[in-house]
Amino acid sequence: MYARLPSAASLPEGRGAPPRPLPFLGSDRSALLVTVLFLFSLLSIPKFNMAEVLAFGAFPLFLMSAAQADVKLIVKRLLLISPFVLFMAAGNLLLDRNPVLLISGLRISGGMISGTVIVAKTIISVAALLSVTQSIPFYRICRALEALHLPDVLVTQLLLLDRYRSVLQEEAQSIQKARDIRSFGRKGKGLFRTAPLIGSLLLRTITRAERIYRSMSARGFQGRLVNRPAEKISRSDWRTIGLWALLFLALRLIF
Repeated sequence: MYARLPSAASLPEGRGAPPRPLPFLGSDRSALLVTVLFLFSLLSIPKFNMAEVLAFGAFPLFLMSAAQADVKLIVKRLLLISPFVLFMAAGNLLLDRNPVLLISGLRISGGMISGTVIVAKTIISVAALLSVTQSIPFYRICRALEALHLPDVLVTQLLLLDRYRSVLQEEAQSIQKARDIRSFGRKGKGLFRTAPLIGSLLLRTITRAERIYRSMSARGFQGRLVNRPAEKISRSDWRTIGLWALLFLALRLIF
């Protein structure tokens, strides 16, 4: 049996409670561009300038408070990526051991400062991205990407990925359940037993993707899920982007 094709009505607004809008960021298109400007401004800060990084930390705090974002969910996801961030920052401790500061007999090396800046930049940037994605549904993000003239192939792939990620999750859960039923204690759960299961999941995913594509092609799919013109960026959006760009530039010049 072929997989069910998502209709245009199933793509939009309809899943869950409507997210709260982001004030002072304009439309979805201007919100994405302002977020990109924020990320570039944050990443361009020198590796020893901790004060400026903390100043830019006011942006995600403003978004979370204004949009009433789920702070617990954001903190939980930040904790999930914290081991990788700490691992990347730990390399600076070994690469740069030259003492920079001396505080109460404690030598602060350049690697300690730059590593702390890396951690702060990652936390602030990820918190800002999570705040924006909580307030803008994914299908609206894809529409905004269309307005920014991203290729239709990329936008369609993102929409399909969002639509069918639950199918992949169901396949993975069924494989895991079958393995647990056939295992006794820790037997059958080692690395050499798990690797073939991952390969089986890949093959089942490819097979399901081919069935979905054949089903969509039989229903007239021609490369786009939603055949409507993309909205253009308005003058008010450009004004919003310009004001935020001036604010970020002022922060860079002050610090």
